Amino acid sequence: MKKIYYLFALILFLASCNDTDEKLDGKWQLQKVDVEGTTIEVDTVYYNFQTSLFMYQIYRPSLQSYSHCFGFKTVNDDHQLALELTTYGTDVSKFLPQTDWQNSHRLFNIERLDGQHLVLKNGKKTYHFRRF
Repeated sequence: MKKIYYLFALILFLASCNDTDEKLDGKWQLQKVDVEGTTIEVDTVYYNFQTSLFMYQIYRPSLQSYSHCFGFKTVNDDHQLALELTTYGTDVSKFLPQTDWQNSHRLFNIERLDGQHLVLKNGKKTYHFRRF
């Protein structure tokens, strides 16, 4: 009977694992943003994911330094990514003007996610990342 219980627990554990969460883990460098037919090249913005944690990171070449803001991520049905910035060490209201975010929450559709590429869409903007 114990073996059946352990097998059942293992099946539940494996079923609860989210493949999209695992694929997202790591550091992603933004390479370009497509906005209504216009492409903007970018190489100084990074999204970092680890379990439910998120960090938005911006490199400032002129200062040779980074600014960052921590937050949380939630993956909904493997096709939507919810990101929320929090005031933990960095005031979100002071960080947001450095980004194209209007507020501390963003909901993206995951257009592509594989070992090396991540494509997120929000409204009329499509964000193209590479694994860093």
